[in-house]
Amino acid sequence: SPDGQLLNGNMADYLVPMAGEMPDIVCAHVETPTLQSQLGAKGVGEAGTAGAPGAIMNAINDALAPFNARVTAMPFTPERILKALGKV
Repeated sequence: SPDGQLLNGNMADYLVPMAGEMPDIVCAHVETPTLQSQLGAKGVGEAGTAGAPGAIMNAINDALAPFNARVTAMPFTPERILKALGKV
């Protein structure tokens, strides 16, 4: 509705648009070089991955906790994990 209220009773009744019902997508690339990097390029989607290394480190350390082991540096190589476990 114009005021943002869903008109379908529930999500099971929600109709997903099919490919033929979607408008054509036109892509336009706009380049704005920067002097802040060696390549003159800016990052685009890297911000979405910023939390991944910390989440992976927490998962590894949760798995190592029963062995009183911990990794604190990246990359998380097998050798580094084995060193934390005292196996290397």
